[in-house]
Parts: sequence; C-alpha cells; structure tokens
Amino acid sequence: MIIIKMGGSIITNKSRYKSFRSDSCYNIIKSVKSLDTEFILIHGGGSFGHIKANKFGLPGSLKKESLLGFSEVHADMVDLNQRVISILNDLEIPSISLPPAVIYMNGEMSLSAFGYYSRLGFVPVTFGDTYVAGDKIGIISGDELAVRLSAELSPEKVIFFSDVDGVYDKNPKIHKDARLLRTLSDDATFEITETDVTGGMRAKVASAMKIARSGSKVYMINGNFPDRVKELESSEFIGTVIG
Repeated sequence: MIIIKMGGSIITNKSRYKSFRSDSCYNIIKSVKSLDTEFILIHGGGSFGHIKANKFGLPGSLKKESLLGFSEVHADMVDLNQRVISILNDLEIPSISLPPAVIYMNGEMSLSAFGYYSRLGFVPVTFGDTYVAGDKIGIISGDELAVRLSAELSPEKVIFFSDVDGVYDKNPKIHKDARLLRTLSDDATFEITETDVTGGMRAKVASAMKIARSGSKVYMINGNFPDRVKELESSEFIGTVIG
C-alpha cells in the first residue's frame, strides 16, 4: 500500500480563489492508477483553503466570529474534495471521502476508517481541513495527515506531488542556481508564500523526514510530470528520495 499526497500547488492555482487545475489532478491520479497498487489519497487546499483561512485569521481561538470562517473554509475544501472524487469516479476508481473535520473529535483523530475502507476495496480520500480542539480552531495540513497515516498504516511508499521537481537548496522559482537535492541528506531552505498557512516547503520536508524515520520511503515528484512514478526505483528518476 502507498500513500499519495497531491499538493495544493499542483491541483489548484494558488493565486486565484477556487481555481482548480482539473487536468493536472486527472493526470496524477491516472498515473497512480497505472501502478496497480492499493493507495490512499490526500490532497492539499491551495486556493480553496489558504486564501479564506488567511482572511478569517485561522487557525485561531474558537469564538462566535470564527465559526463562519471555519464553516466557509471547510465548505470550500469539501468542494475541492468532491472535484477530486469526481475524477476518481471518471477513472473508475471507487473512493470515499473522509474529511478531518468529521473524524477529529475531542482532541483526537480516529484513523481506523482508512484501513477499514481500504480493505473493502475503496480508495480513502482525505484533505487538509479545519477542525475544532477544545477552545481552538485548528488547521491540519495534508502533509501532517500523511505523517499520521504513515505511522498508523506503515505504507511501503509515500509520494508527494508538488509543482517543482523535488526539494531544492533554495526556491527554484526565484533562484536560477537552485540545486535539486536527489536525496535529502542536508538541510533545504525554501521561501514560504504569503497564502500558505500550513508552513510551505519547510513543513513539507519536516513531514517527509518524520515519515522516513517511521520506516516508509518518501518520494517528492513534480506533478506536471506524473509518469515519473513509474521510474521510482530507476537511476533515471527525477525527484527527491528520502529514506
């Protein structure tokens, strides 16, 4: 079994509110399907989550004024999730949506449903989302979900799709001399965009390292070239391998 994380940067245009990149999402899922293996799918929020979360100051304290923010961000994420589910249906992949806001209660998230539905033949699909814990409204990222699910299910591989070839020593969108780290043996730096409330590439690298330490190999791939998943064990593979 493998875990797939599609970043919001590759399935949405992060600078435009609720701008879905359906072709990118379709091509990634189609390439993953070609691996002919059981998988769990996680997706980020991109412009469906981060823009409204920033507007309402989330994460933050639980109060009357923040309930609307919680509701709007969650509704937008459910909208994105259903667009992803629709693509799975088009590709004849049975799936079920498991929103964190629903399975996160009393300060704990129950992950048992993922194994249950996976054993039945479904692809469980979850996503970065708002949640309530005590007197706070929190946001759990898709990367953090990947960490938790990896610890729970011990997947063989975890594959992160983003809009760059992998992890660089600097932001390749700004620095022409940025160097792709084929393996992550030294620290990477990456500028965080203003609309990313979940920590950007720095948090993604930290999550990948946690997953690798738990025993699963992690691959970071450019989602614009999803067929690279077929070359994971090849010397020709373009991306970053961790673990």
